Amino acid sequence: MNHPRTIERVGVIGAGAIGTVLAALLGRVVPTVVVCRNPVRAGQLFAHGAVCRGGLEAASRPIIVRTVADLCAVGGVAAVFVTTKTTAIADIAADLAPMCSGANGPVIVSCQNGIDPGRQLAERLPGGRVARMVLNLGATCDAGSGETKVTLNAPPHAIGSPDARLGDPCERLAAILSGAGLETCAAPDIEARVWAKSLMNAAVNPVAALCNMTVGEVMASPARPIVDRLLHEGFEVACAEGIDLGTGYLERAAATLSRAADHTPSMVEDVRSGRESEIGQLNRPIMDRGAARGVPTPTHEVVDSLIEALDWAVSGRGSGGFAVRSRPR
Repeated sequence: MNHPRTIERVGVIGAGAIGTVLAALLGRVVPTVVVCRNPVRAGQLFAHGAVCRGGLEAASRPIIVRTVADLCAVGGVAAVFVTTKTTAIADIAADLAPMCSGANGPVIVSCQNGIDPGRQLAERLPGGRVARMVLNLGATCDAGSGETKVTLNAPPHAIGSPDARLGDPCERLAAILSGAGLETCAAPDIEARVWAKSLMNAAVNPVAALCNMTVGEVMASPARPIVDRLLHEGFEVACAEGIDLGTGYLERAAATLSRAADHTPSMVEDVRSGRESEIGQLNRPIMDRGAARGVPTPTHEVVDSLIEALDWAVSGRGSGGFAVRSRPR
């Protein structure tokens, strides 16, 4: 935590598990503003600050605001980390646009799941200052205390952009994150890293959600072959897209998932809570690219339909709807 501050202020949009971890760490080295729309969660942050325990230990007291417009009004924000669900991208981009209109606007860092969030933000925001961050983290937020438990921390994490003009800003942000306790590298090959993580998420998250399991339970269960097939299909699509995932990717991915045994994917929590899942942002881009390249993705199509059925049911669009209850542990 001895890295000198090189930027005036950072923002974090979203106060879920990942947003809390970033706020807890960054708030120790640079003034941090968190956008939190949930009044209960905002109250926890006001009362106790941003706290993470477990694989990362940190606490800080960020400034809490209710809207992105409030963040824009604070001024001096050099970087904004977007940690919301990918289903909120259109709304977040619309709110951020006024902040990004100038030549010296902040770097917008997408920390979201899936292949496309960075591109989707870049398409919607002026200025072209959008980067991606690949966080090899697993974390869950305790609804009672508001503290976040880090169940997986597998550094180095990575930040980068296909736009070479953002090379220096990404280097500075990587140094600040590392100084805050989150070992991070600036990665010109960020696109391959995004794909590598996204394929793993698309393989295990929906299976865990359908089975109501942790990653470790899925990998030790009869559902494991489904994960393997999803990984293989995603890998074939990546190869067809010209994405170099390196030698032995499938073996490395399986090993990474095994290290995340205690992690409960956010899609599991979405299904338990009756929230819309991110299946459209995780699996569907792989399916669409596979279709365009002539690469079949039948397992993705099946899990996509099953998760869509859960989304349809818990949203109340079915015949009366129903609540998905978490099983006892």
